[in-house]
Amino acid sequence: METHLGSRLVKTLDLSLGGVLYGGRMLDFVAEHAAIHAMKCTGEPHMVGYRFGEIVLSRPVRAGEIIDFSGGESRFGRSSVTFELTGRVGNEVAVRADCTFVAVDEHGCKKLLERVEK
Repeated sequence: METHLGSRLVKTLDLSLGGVLYGGRMLDFVAEHAAIHAMKCTGEPHMVGYRFGEIVLSRPVRAGEIIDFSGGESRFGRSSVTFELTGRVGNEVAVRADCTFVAVDEHGCKKLLERVEK
């Protein structure tokens, strides 16, 4: 089951010289929505990106289009959560990424997850 995380309107300032969404901006969008999903599904306010596996940019995105982000089913480790994040424009997948985040304490050290999504 996927969870809707939010949407982004692609603006002219997000475009590359080729007139489509710059890959670096797309990765920024992915990282932000992935962090939101990690925090929501664990209940932990301090999650850091540990690994972004295969990231596939499968559709060019143009100014004025809206990317809807959703997070897939979460798999939990002792201190981590892993899930697939998908960004769609309409019904077409524009980006897909495998993401792993780790819970950290106030000193930045890894800590055990106490709460997980039901």
